[in-house]
This record gives sequence, structure tokens and C-alpha cells, in this order.
Amino acid sequence: MRFNKFVWELYKQSKRGQKAIARFSYLDEKFIEEWCRSMEFDFDDEEKEQFQASDFSMNIPELIRDSVSGITFKEQDAATNHYTKTLVENFIPFKFADKTGKMIEVAGFPYEETDGYDYVAAVSLGLYQAQPNYFLPYNFRTKFNQVEEIHTQFNIPLPAVPGKNDKDGRSLYYIEINRLWQEFRLHHGLSPIEMCAFLYDFAQEFITPMNADDLPSPSKAWLITGGSWDIETVDNATPNLVIRWSGNPGIRRGDILMMYLVSPRKSIGSIWRACSDGFIDPFFHYHGTVWICNPVKTEPVTFAELKQHSLLSQKPAVRANFQGSSGRTAFTFEEYEAILKIMQKKGQNLTLLPRLPLNESLPEAILLNERDVEVQLIEPFIKRLDYKNSDWVRQMPVKMGRGECYYPDYAFAPKTRRGEESAKMVLESKFQLSAQKAFEEAFFQTKSYALRLQSKIMAMAAKEGVWVFPKHKGTFDIKNYIQKSWAELAHPDGFHEVLIWIGRDKVLKK
Repeated sequence: MRFNKFVWELYKQSKRGQKAIARFSYLDEKFIEEWCRSMEFDFDDEEKEQFQASDFSMNIPELIRDSVSGITFKEQDAATNHYTKTLVENFIPFKFADKTGKMIEVAGFPYEETDGYDYVAAVSLGLYQAQPNYFLPYNFRTKFNQVEEIHTQFNIPLPAVPGKNDKDGRSLYYIEINRLWQEFRLHHGLSPIEMCAFLYDFAQEFITPMNADDLPSPSKAWLITGGSWDIETVDNATPNLVIRWSGNPGIRRGDILMMYLVSPRKSIGSIWRACSDGFIDPFFHYHGTVWICNPVKTEPVTFAELKQHSLLSQKPAVRANFQGSSGRTAFTFEEYEAILKIMQKKGQNLTLLPRLPLNESLPEAILLNERDVEVQLIEPFIKRLDYKNSDWVRQMPVKMGRGECYYPDYAFAPKTRRGEESAKMVLESKFQLSAQKAFEEAFFQTKSYALRLQSKIMAMAAKEGVWVFPKHKGTFDIKNYIQKSWAELAHPDGFHEVLIWIGRDKVLKK
């Protein structure tokens, strides 16, 4: 969707809009305290002895504000250069109070033991207070998936996220996002205060909520891990708790999450659900992030039991003792069921736990033509991918050439305005694609639709199964695809391989 000036003006005149705008007009001490609290710093015992965390975090916006407010910037590039050279490369000397009230001087912020990207929320707030025409506050730490959705919904480009070990790049990523926000703000005539209201209130109505409401059926089971410091949080988790966790970016909203606590527990003791997709967050230490909910305490399954199990002991993640990325790994349908059976033998009531759906048999159908394939296989498959009827159209008319009109079988997220037709994905149906010639003809037909409609991905389906072609370097390659039979798609693992490419959340976010 695009920014609608009329809708925005209605919002500004509403009580809600006026309240949001007022919130960023006067940043009182309570506002700053709440903002900094979102940084969620974790200090070890030695650090807690050295200084009070709250004093430290509260000093940062003020420090940045005072150091930047006296500078005159004539253009955005000058402000960007100041952030890069002064805040990221050279740091700012400052003092903070230890728990006795004594002021201790630190060589610079962020000091050597910290990662600058962890402090973007506080730094950006100070920059906004000092220079709102050049800097906007960023408060999406551990919620970068919301940034991705906002950018998608309002057609704002988003640069590639830096790698986990590129610490300077992660600190500098804020300035890239800030530049895009400023361009959007100026293009639509928004003041800095209005842009804050847009980001933190108005745009929130257009993104997927991170809660337990209306979770889709799980497509995969995953292991997530916690340390000894997480035991209290996990043990005291209430049914309505929603919390962020370190997770695999391949996790999809609704997926099953087995919580494994390391030493001294060394066991799976609860099962949760994902209430967001997994995502990479450049401003969060753990990088890979997911929001989790619906905790259910279970009979424990110890690591020793996993090592002794004939199937589970062969899993590479178990062999690796859940170290590193193996602590955020996927489990197959059979592996998850094996863990549930261990719990059941200990008295666990399995009816309380989420299960992966399994439909091993194909629909009892007689397929005589292409429309039979669509009605009995493709359209139920589209529904299983969590698409709503409003997300796609069948037989979308598209002008191609001199007055010639063609009709892609399925167009997803379609825009039908004449001359400006587009779709984020097209799916072409055929009755049978067993012959190579028929496959090639179907490919080039589907490709022509996908390129004409500027699609990011294309798919074909017939009674043999589904083929998915990702776009690469502006085109589609007949040799680059994922293919699954309908029998494979009936299994959760096969379905998940396709879901991560053409599921609703994936395609509509593109």
C-alpha cells in the first residue's frame, strides 16, 4: 500500500492521533525513562557492583543531546557524517554515577566492553532531541520485524541487514534507516513529530500483532535454548506471557518451540508457540530473534534421554550438544513425536500440547482436467498456506502486446489498475506436467506473466505437485526451483520447505 494523505489527515484530527503527536512534542523525564527501559540491558554481577544500570542508561540520551545540540548541520549528509565519525568511530567522553553517587569518567561512549548497536534506542533519542530535522528516534530493538513490515506496507526501501559479526556495520545501520525515514518524511510533508507518531502509532495498525491471537497451524517444531539466567523467567511464565527470545530466522508464526534449558537443567521442560516469524535484528546482541507465547510446562525430557534415543541420538544438533546454531534447530515430525512419547511415558497429557498436522493421504478425488486440479488440490493448498480469499484473484486479466489479454491462473497481492497491473506472486495451473516439453512450455508461459507483473516469485502446480521458482538477478531460471509432490506436501516437513518460500507472511511482506 502507499501513504494515503487523506487517511493521514483524518488520523491527525482524531483523539488518538493528537495524543500520539503530543507524546513526541514534549519528551518529559517519564517518557525518556520508559524509552530507555526498552533497551533491556543485561549486566553481570561485577558490572552491577560498578554502577547502577538505570543511571547509566538514563545518562545516554542527555549525553548525546548535549554533545550534538550546538552543532549546525546544513544537510543530511553532514549529520550522517557526524554520527559515523564521532559516535561510531571516535566515541564521546562522558561520566556516569556509580551506586555511591561518585562520578566516574569513561574514555568514551560506547566504551570498549559494549557494542554500540545495543544503544541505538538511547543514542537516537538524544539525537532526535538535539536535531529532529536530521535524526529520528529508533525504538524497535528486538522488533525489527515491525520495521520490515512498515517498510513493506508503505513502499519504503530497506537496505540489507549487516552480518552478526559486523559490529560497526550494525551501529551504522541506524543511520541508513534514519536517512530513509527522513526522505519519506520530507516527501510526504510530515514534521519530525508527525513522523514519530506515524512510526510508533499510525503504522502499527498495518502490521501483524505479536500476540497469541489467531495463530496459524504450526508448520514446524523447533528447539530454542535458555541459560541458567532464564530459569526464573521460564518457571514463572504465565499462559498470557509474550516475550522475545533468541531464535532461528526460519521460524514461522504459529510454529512449535521446545524450550531447552542448559546447565544445570539440561532438559526440555516447556513448549511454546511462535507469535512472530523469526527474524534478524541488527540492534540485538543475539541477532536471530523470535517472539514467543502460550507456554505449557511439560514433563522434562533430559539431554541424556535424547542421547539414548535411537532416532534422536542421530540428530546432528544432539551430537553437537545444542551448541551454537544447533541450539536453534528444526525437528522433523517424527523427531517431535518421539519427544512427546518420552513425555507421555512420564505421565504427560499430550492433549495439552500443540501437534504438527499430518495428512498422509491425498484427497479422495478424481482428477479429469485442469479445473479439477485447481479446485481439489491447488485452492486447498493456497488456504493451507494461510492465504485469505482477498489475497488473490483467479484469471486476472493482463494486457500483453497489442490489445492481447492474457489471464494468469492465480495472482497474489494483485494490483489491477489498467496499465499498472502487478502481483507479488503468480501461480499457473496445469493438468499434467510429466513430459519435459509440457514443463518447458508451462515455465515460459508462467515466466512471461511473472515478469510482466513484476512478481518476486512464481509457481506452477499440476497433479504431480508444485514447483516454486525464486527470482534471481531480475529473472527466473528453469533449472532453479523447489519441487514437491502432493504426497510430500502432506507431510509437515515437505510443506514447511515450500511454506518458507510462498507462505502468506513471506510473499505479502516482499
